[in-house]
Amino acid sequence: SYLDCCIAMLVETPQGSTGGFAGIEAAAGPAAPAGASAGELALAQSHALKASGNDAFREGSLEVALHNYGEALQILETCGLQDFALRATLASNQAICLLKSDRPGEAEERASAALAADPGHSKAVYRRGWARLLLGDGQGAWEDLQKAVRLEPQNREVRARCEEARRLAATAAPDDHELAVAEHAAAALGAGGGLYEEKHDVNEGRLAETHKEQRDWISGISAWAEISDVAFADEQEKSCISVYMTLPGVHEIPANKVCIWFRASSLEVRVVDLNGKNWCWVAQELWGQIDPDRCTYKIRRDKLSLKLSKRQSARSWDRWEKLRRI
Repeated sequence: SYLDCCIAMLVETPQGSTGGFAGIEAAAGPAAPAGASAGELALAQSHALKASGNDAFREGSLEVALHNYGEALQILETCGLQDFALRATLASNQAICLLKSDRPGEAEERASAALAADPGHSKAVYRRGWARLLLGDGQGAWEDLQKAVRLEPQNREVRARCEEARRLAATAAPDDHELAVAEHAAAALGAGGGLYEEKHDVNEGRLAETHKEQRDWISGISAWAEISDVAFADEQEKSCISVYMTLPGVHEIPANKVCIWFRASSLEVRVVDLNGKNWCWVAQELWGQIDPDRCTYKIRRDKLSLKLSKRQSARSWDRWEKLRRI
């Protein structure tokens, strides 16, 4: 069988290969029982490599640990073993090795891979937030570290890094994309009439300072109806997610009454004063990460059409099963 071929390749690994399968038989991990299947043998080898990597990490041999974790993941991948908990742990362990090696970009990618396997993996959430903090991505770090605090509320280190990320996010100037969105929101929310109270001159002459005010203003509107007719398609060949939101009459209202915020891990859609209601659809956490700068939307007849561009680090197997997790 295919699994038998995988195990045959593993058994033939040269005895002298560093961090490979030879010389790790004594490493901690579940041993395969006598007469075990090929899958059980492969899983036992993966656990043994994980234990060997842990030993190397404790000894400060980060490259050896990285290699062992990578070999364990390769076994799971090659043999088609769907042990998502083990995949998440191995990728998260790679992330901490990379963080301690001053390689935050790679650490972010490995932490994201861990979260693709197990979205609730608290250490992976924390390590990705830490990596983003080192990369200067204050908003992305804050989003991750807020979640990490919720998962581990008693962890002082997590809380301290979350506060550091909050300060960084607060001091970051809005980028061109945020300013463009704020401009549309300003026009929509500053117009007379509608379902909100007008605030005069809030944007006049100081657009760059009012992005947060616009967000606060939107959040101050209490009457929101959720957009319920939402469909999506994972277009893997284009590395994007197509989203369709049915809103009868949306093409007839001013375009600046449609406000959409794309974030690396979240999406917020607000449509103001359509058919006597304010409409919204919010994903606090999308199924996977996106590249906000490459995401687009169009207002079509009776619907919104969005294109969510997958983050470049996404793998071909990162297929979206849902549009949002939270």
